[in-house]
Amino acid sequence: MRWTLACLLLLLLPWGASCQLFLQMEKSTNAKTKKFRVGDEITYQLIGEDSWRDAEIIQIVPSDTLVVFNHQFTKIDQIAAFRTYDPQRWSKPLGTNLYLFGAAWSGYSLVASLVDEGDPYSWGDFAVTGSAIATGFLIQQLFKHRTFRFNKKRRLRIVDLRINVN
Repeated sequence: MRWTLACLLLLLLPWGASCQLFLQMEKSTNAKTKKFRVGDEITYQLIGEDSWRDAEIIQIVPSDTLVVFNHQFTKIDQIAAFRTYDPQRWSKPLGTNLYLFGAAWSGYSLVASLVDEGDPYSWGDFAVTGSAIATGFLIQQLFKHRTFRFNKKRRLRIVDLRINVN
């Protein structure tokens, strides 16, 4: 009986109401969306500007289509692009695999040089190891962020799922 009463109280309290108002970035040909909530820090670019701004979302005002950041407020139709610093799906694993390849090449070459005196560890082995590790690092650094530009296919909108009780 106590558990039922506790669960009922948790369902009736409005703690989760703040999670029901967010910015949603969506693409017209894809069902996947990316959501940004109050408190998220984002990097964005305004229309007609070349510089990127980092700011935390303080408030979302759906009636005026405004996003209030920690230093200004902006209408969502003035935002030209978002940049996320999540690595792309293929860049981080590829870089890690190149690190492992370089380490394995060097390990096998060292073992081969210990077992067989006719196959010493050479500059070629060092070059393969170094180039694999350097290539993995460069791939991870070059593709560490992704830019989403808003146009006819991709848009940004405010989603308000709060229940208004009058």
